[in-house]
Amino acid sequence: MIPEKGRILPRIFSTFALIFIIHGIIKILLIMKLLSSVFCGVLLLTLTLSSCKKHNDTTIEAPKVGLVSGVGGFSDAGFNQSVYTGFIRATKDLPLHCEARESFSTADISSNITYFVNNGFSLIITVGYDAAQYTSDAAKAHPGIDFSILDYAFDTIRPNVECVVFDVDQSSFPCGFLAAWWTNSHNPLTPKAGFVGGPDIPGIRQFSVSYTKGVEYFNTKYNKNVQTIGCYASSFGDTLEGARLADSLLKLNVTTIFAFAGQTGNGALYKVKEAGRWAIGVDVDQYNSIPAVGSVLLTSCMKELGDVTYGILADYTLGTFRGGNVIHGNLANFGVGLAPFHEYELFIPDSINLAINTIKNGIIAGTIKTGWPEK
Repeated sequence: MIPEKGRILPRIFSTFALIFIIHGIIKILLIMKLLSSVFCGVLLLTLTLSSCKKHNDTTIEAPKVGLVSGVGGFSDAGFNQSVYTGFIRATKDLPLHCEARESFSTADISSNITYFVNNGFSLIITVGYDAAQYTSDAAKAHPGIDFSILDYAFDTIRPNVECVVFDVDQSSFPCGFLAAWWTNSHNPLTPKAGFVGGPDIPGIRQFSVSYTKGVEYFNTKYNKNVQTIGCYASSFGDTLEGARLADSLLKLNVTTIFAFAGQTGNGALYKVKEAGRWAIGVDVDQYNSIPAVGSVLLTSCMKELGDVTYGILADYTLGTFRGGNVIHGNLANFGVGLAPFHEYELFIPDSINLAINTIKNGIIAGTIKTGWPEK
């Protein structure tokens, strides 16, 4: 069963459920370290005066951690921005030397990784499909440096690489169910739910396949015939392309559009707002990250990216790095989920809320299949 909302914190890494406790512990340790340093300083001064010998003071340098954004930079109101938020929070709380570099092209990703390698960083965090090959090449060439890649998993994982993936099909499926219900309620004669996805790669199809299956689940449950129509963008960074793709769906009388294409998807959301239809956001609660489109957002299909990033760094300060492994964020550990309905809370009946929670429970239990991975 799904725990009640708010009962526990999102937990993917072993430290996630104890993040705030770790905050306190780290702060206490820092205070103890400071007091210890003061005491040692006094002792050192005493020894120096008594023995008249010079002593060389040594300090332990904080680990150097670098973050390389995906294409689109840290102001994409979505994936990259959420990762960056968790990263910045960690820089304030943890004894680390952290630096982040933005990427606006795949060439930037390569050069930013090279920058961190050449400047002695011990952990480099990269993001997504576009960074995969560059991360793999750098990890192979520099086995003494640790790499953590978010939202991507290699078939063969090197011991100095940690992969974090999100089972977004588990949250996209109920989004499809919700979109189908809303669409059927507003256009029962020719109901059509749509999507604007990023490039046609596995990580994007994981959204589209499960979203479509969620629509089909609604149709089967209520004996309806909501169609699913979607299109894939050529990149994640073209808002104009997103608007054009959304417009093509709107002209086909699509009622609800799920946009999961980075900044390209943001362009789709603005076009939906302009047309007076409805949408579903992605990665973060886009009601908050893009307030201008909040009035048309039913919900957002979320990844707990900020907490994941913070957890990686909190683990690293404690000497934990899961090289050679894939870590999954899912419904059961709160790594993925649905954002609040916000302005539509009163318009979505208890029966649909109950159905969505039942779907989530079924996905967790394995009795409801999301359609992913594809067969």
